[in-house]
Amino acid sequence: MLGICNGFQVLTEAGLLPGALYRNLHLQFRCVFTHVRIENRNTPYTCAGKKGDTLKIPVANGDGNYYADKHTLQEMEEQGQVVFRYTDQHGRINPEANPTGSTDNIAGVCSREGNILGMMPHPERASERLLGSEDGLVVFRSVLEYWKSKRG
Repeated sequence: MLGICNGFQVLTEAGLLPGALYRNLHLQFRCVFTHVRIENRNTPYTCAGKKGDTLKIPVANGDGNYYADKHTLQEMEEQGQVVFRYTDQHGRINPEANPTGSTDNIAGVCSREGNILGMMPHPERASERLLGSEDGLVVFRSVLEYWKSKRG
């Protein structure tokens, strides 16, 4: 299951993913290209990429500020549930690269089993060069590769 933007909010509110999403730190709607780094490539949504790859993918939200308490964040890190982090174009984590104010620059998380992913950036809006980036295709290629590996 993949939840993008408001879908990510629904997944957290339904208790299918840890954490919550709040108003952006700046209290502004943000519609800009961002860079995210793949933190975990061992999911059905990132297996076509490499850990550390930086992808150019836009966000368009007003409620994209991801939050989880320290204990939950520690568990998520240990379980590999942080899948994407906001970074600069060189893959460096810094506050300026975080368009929402998300805790630890988190842009996407998965369930412990890895079968549910929630992310604020819109990979479907980065699927053609004409749109400004093809980097979002990593998510969709990953799903196809994962499905093929399971189905033959």
